[in-house]
Amino acid sequence: MKYFLLIALILGISSYTANEKTVWDFLISKGYTKAGAAGLMGNLQAESNMQSVIYENYYKSKIGLTDQQYVDYVNSGRYTNFVYDSVGFGLAQWTYSTRKQALLNTCYGNIGDLNCQLRYLQIELINYFPGINSLLKSSNSVRDCALKVLFEFENPADQSVGVQNYRVGLANNYYNTFSGGSAPGPTPTPDPGTTKTYVVQYGDTLSGIAARFGTSVAVLARLNNIQNVNLIYPGQVLTLP
Repeated sequence: MKYFLLIALILGISSYTANEKTVWDFLISKGYTKAGAAGLMGNLQAESNMQSVIYENYYKSKIGLTDQQYVDYVNSGRYTNFVYDSVGFGLAQWTYSTRKQALLNTCYGNIGDLNCQLRYLQIELINYFPGINSLLKSSNSVRDCALKVLFEFENPADQSVGVQNYRVGLANNYYNTFSGGSAPGPTPTPDPGTTKTYVVQYGDTLSGIAARFGTSVAVLARLNNIQNVNLIYPGQVLTLP
């Protein structure tokens, strides 16, 4: 791995996925500033890991479908509760029924397509979030753009300083990667020996975090006032014992 990273640096190979490049190119082509594109992308990464074929982890055991099956069932009409199931879906983890209905109308029969979701994302920004849209097209502050999207577009339950810093950090990484700035380092992961908090990453479970830090699910749930131990989300800041 060390040799690969060295070669990548020498050859100037950028570290990004195809989806990330597609999203960046789309946003820049629509007139968003580099800071605006990065600020929005930092939030999308926190929400969905920049995936379009993805639904909220918490509901997977209840619905019993993989991400791809969920999309296929919606597209074919076999799953008819897409609009009202309150399940976060897609690039921005759209949840509310009105937004999911509009997404379904826009991407009917191709609900998991990244480019279609991007078109719908822009439709939302233009028609329903003009203040955000204006800022993303005019601002050169990555932080301002990332926080504007966090507070007014995504609006998650946890908007703590830790969550803000996490999303701004992701946004800065995208700005550095795609704007020609210095190559970003990895998103910092707290050292269990020196920190008392942990920022939840995509794919984390409370039991996995408990095992990693030598504690129990019950202790973490109590410290963080978690009512449902199966429900945590990327960017959430957990207090550790």
